[in-house]
Amino acid sequence: MRKDMGVKTKGILLVDERGLVAFCDNNVQYLLPDLQILGAHVDTIVKHIDESLTYIKIDLVKDAKFHNNLKCYLLYSKELPEDKDEMNLEKLQEILNHSYDEIFVINSKGIVVYVNNASERNYGLKPSEIIGKTVYHLVEEGYYTPSITPIVFKEKKRVTLSQETMIGKKLVVTATPILDEHGNIDLVVMNSRDMTEIEELKCNLEETEKLVQMYKQEVEELRKKEYKYEHLIVRSKSMKECVELAQKVSSTDSTVLILGESGTGKNVMAKYIHHISNRNKGPFKNINCAAIPDQLLESELFGYHRGAFTGANTAGKVGLLELANGGTLFLDEIAEIPLRLQAKLLEVIQEGRFIPVGGTEYKTIDTRIIAATNRDLEKMVRDGLFREDLFYRINVIELEIPPLRERLEDIVPLAHYFLNMYDKKYSASHYFSQDSLDTLMSHSWSGNVRELQHVIERLVITVKESKILPEHFPKSFRKTEKAKANLALQNLVPLDILEEELIIKAYKQLGSSYKVAKALNISQSKANRRIRQYLNNNNK
Repeated sequence: MRKDMGVKTKGILLVDERGLVAFCDNNVQYLLPDLQILGAHVDTIVKHIDESLTYIKIDLVKDAKFHNNLKCYLLYSKELPEDKDEMNLEKLQEILNHSYDEIFVINSKGIVVYVNNASERNYGLKPSEIIGKTVYHLVEEGYYTPSITPIVFKEKKRVTLSQETMIGKKLVVTATPILDEHGNIDLVVMNSRDMTEIEELKCNLEETEKLVQMYKQEVEELRKKEYKYEHLIVRSKSMKECVELAQKVSSTDSTVLILGESGTGKNVMAKYIHHISNRNKGPFKNINCAAIPDQLLESELFGYHRGAFTGANTAGKVGLLELANGGTLFLDEIAEIPLRLQAKLLEVIQEGRFIPVGGTEYKTIDTRIIAATNRDLEKMVRDGLFREDLFYRINVIELEIPPLRERLEDIVPLAHYFLNMYDKKYSASHYFSQDSLDTLMSHSWSGNVRELQHVIERLVITVKESKILPEHFPKSFRKTEKAKANLALQNLVPLDILEEELIIKAYKQLGSSYKVAKALNISQSKANRRIRQYLNNNNK
């Protein structure tokens, strides 16, 4: 037996209809320190007391009435006098007044017979100001609205509704009628939960969700501004401008025409646009129009029905346009599409529909078209080799990728990127000497990024040492550099003559002083003066 059992210690348990403990005070925990009380079945507690704790007694208070049919048990040591009724009243009053929810009890005439201290928080009234008044009076005075009482008296069953009080509290009220032996209402016990804080939390949650959405959009914008994607490594100003334009058009469904020399990375740019677009969850399909014979190109693009032509698959075939539905179709080397197919492609872009080979019914698609070419489409239009209407449809946004020789700042970062990529692929480890980097910078790169990639792969495979030197480069590569150096030494000319030749050549090629100024990185006014000066000299 515990040594301190001489101390007056009583406890109270409230048990629900299932027999589970819904409430216990601190004294219960004090008397039964080794048991998990809340949520335990009362029979388990009774059995434990009977078998192990003979100095503790537990009794059911049969005449006590509680909301939701809760039963009350008193727990106390046998050494104490059994003043159960007095202890029951004190404890119950304390329990009810410490309830966060409002307990509001009325009799059959609507008179308030009990309310706990939560009333002051909900209505600004103390219990003494409410008890004895009728609910009808409280509603008339505007302390809360609407009234739940008429509904409960009419239906004689549990009712729940929302109320708003005079001081702005929003309550969810559940009223439970207690019926006498004749089925008439004796009391109505109302439990009111303050939902104001929950409403505020809901508003805060909505605001938080808005902020999260805003942050997601900002992250998406930052993601779009990330210049590195696959082989898309950008340092030069001209390439950054090209990527920035790609970022602007990515959020639209406009067709894009990517121009540039062979090997500049037009396919990589097309993938980049798709990757940062709203269609990035859809498919990306590409086709090199120059690599497929004319007679097969139509079936590859538009698909065909069963038996459309000799040798066709008996089940038919789905074309790339349909496979790219919801995503992007990249038409590389679009200048090579024969004229008879250009009209069919035009209908796809304008109407979003097409007829498969051998079919009779249209299929509708939602596919963005990105095209690319290294040829002069405007000249092909003039020569009748490319449809003018198709040219204007695919040329809504024109994006020209500069050749590598005009992007000197990109050469070394790209070289390191490819070196790391192929070192990883072939389980090797290399680095460039400063002389080899100078060699890379001085090369003309007629094959652009593709040529650079192939040269780096060759170096990784053939160079056994870790350090890559100029002599490791291909012979043709070194001969070209040597010839350029010798030519430069043998043909030195005064700077003013060189400037004149450069500006006249640039003007004849570009056609405007603005473009000359941009290409030579000088002011337009200076370019304009020099052009007039040198043209006048040549005309004399």
